[in-house]
Amino acid sequence: MRDRFLQGLYRLMNSPFGAVLGGLVYGLWALGVNRHAGWPHAAVIGCAHWAMSVAITMGCVALMRTLFWLPRSPRNGALLAAGGSLLLTYTLLITVHTMIGTPNILVTLAPGMLPTVGFAVVFSSLLLRETADPAWRLSLERRQPNPEPAATRMNLDLVTSPLSGDRHARA
Repeated sequence: MRDRFLQGLYRLMNSPFGAVLGGLVYGLWALGVNRHAGWPHAAVIGCAHWAMSVAITMGCVALMRTLFWLPRSPRNGALLAAGGSLLLTYTLLITVHTMIGTPNILVTLAPGMLPTVGFAVVFSSLLLRETADPAWRLSLERRQPNPEPAATRMNLDLVTSPLSGDRHARA
């Protein structure tokens, strides 16, 4: 039951639908918090925050996958993936909100901080689990069509590269 939940969560966090859904929540919050600046300006702030949230979520998923593979240790990879994505996320959010003239940047970003940190920690933990638990990784691979022969897929020393999809030995 727990593995099924984690696999579903992994697929949702890795999908455009999850990014759009999360961005919608953040965009509506930004609209409501900044309504005192006038509805037209608040709508621009809400739409900008929605668009940034979707783009940042999809970009950070790719970034986290890439950063995860840089260190030799999977634990260090998970830490680098979470920290790097959070640094990029808040640098972009603060910069864009400053450029569009958001009056209350801290109030706009504060409620999203816990889910954003949670997303980074949970997704990097799921990446760590994917490399640590061969059975879980293989169950995810079974759900995706793979043209490789079954003998190659069953080799537990091989893992999928995050960018190219090529199979290579873990360093």
